[in-house]
Amino acid sequence: MINGINTSLSGLLAALKRANTAANNIANAYNTSLPVGGDRNTATLQASRAYVPQKTVNSSLKNGGVTATHVPVSPSSLTVFSPYNPVSNEESFVNIPNIEPAIEFSELIKAKNAYKANAAVLRTLSEIEDTALDIIE
Repeated sequence: MINGINTSLSGLLAALKRANTAANNIANAYNTSLPVGGDRNTATLQASRAYVPQKTVNSSLKNGGVTATHVPVSPSSLTVFSPYNPVSNEESFVNIPNIEPAIEFSELIKAKNAYKANAAVLRTLSEIEDTALDIIE
């Protein structure tokens, strides 16, 4: 019973981490930064604001359950032409994070479904425990 609870709780935490990662990626999808080799006077300032997108990778634990870890997306940014962007370099290029919003929304859906499934398992385990206690009484 305890192993089932621990496994489901680890699944809930992994789903939460997946949802948070996708939400961060969506929120930062259009942050821009100066491309590498840009104006040296502002390159340090712009590099400090560059967003590095993450993805979540699930790994099985040896005693059951799952753990979620963040892995940076590679390449982390794409260079696009944006002549009116105040961050653009002399050639009018900026870097944007390598994020596909449609994929991130599908990650949110997967995280929601995983969360619901693990919550259902916990609910079922609770009902089994209640039934077992009723039998003992």
